[in-house]
Amino acid sequence: MPVANALASVVYGFFYGLWPIAWIIIAAVFVYKISVKTGQFDIIRSSILSITPDQRLQMLIVGFCFGAFLEGAAGFGAPVAITAALLVGLGFKPLYAAGLCLIVNTAPVAFGAMGIPILVAGQVTGIDSFEIGQMVGRQLPFMTIIVLFWIMAIMDGWRGIKETWPAVVVAGGSFAIAQYLSSNFIGPELPDIISSLVSLLCLTLFLKRWQPVRVFRFGDFGGVTG
Repeated sequence: MPVANALASVVYGFFYGLWPIAWIIIAAVFVYKISVKTGQFDIIRSSILSITPDQRLQMLIVGFCFGAFLEGAAGFGAPVAITAALLVGLGFKPLYAAGLCLIVNTAPVAFGAMGIPILVAGQVTGIDSFEIGQMVGRQLPFMTIIVLFWIMAIMDGWRGIKETWPAVVVAGGSFAIAQYLSSNFIGPELPDIISSLVSLLCLTLFLKRWQPVRVFRFGDFGGVTG
């Protein structure tokens, strides 16, 4: 291939990939700003705080459950952009929130928006996309649990794991089971949406009955109050 064509392809690919992601991020920030200005974000924040004041568990609710739902519905950069903005409003530092959301998005990202990565993989390889989705759904449940414990360790170390493991098991376990069943018996389009809703429901109901002994909050200098 001529050098000029190769460079043109690189530039085209860069902007082709950048544009949809940048557009989603700009739109997400715009919606966040509007929600803050109109006072609607206060309603969202109070709703989350009514479930738990613990920021580790807020990460599970917003970053994991809601993020997985957005991954299944929209994909691209939407889950990280929107959930990170919500977490910033709940007291997380911006870069920290974005980093955590990127890590926790590992669990649902394989199925992407409406199963597009699986469907495309099937078209490219000639393998039935349903079979690819089945195999992915058999591997990811284990990764889901590991990632959630990893997030708790990043936020609060070994103590965080010991104090939040019941919630992690409920959120990750319900997500993993729903993901396995939906990917193996329904198809690759809906596992993220179904799993995230099941996980959110199970975790919310569980937190109505259980809360960690110590409430984890980021202090002004990265410490914890409780």
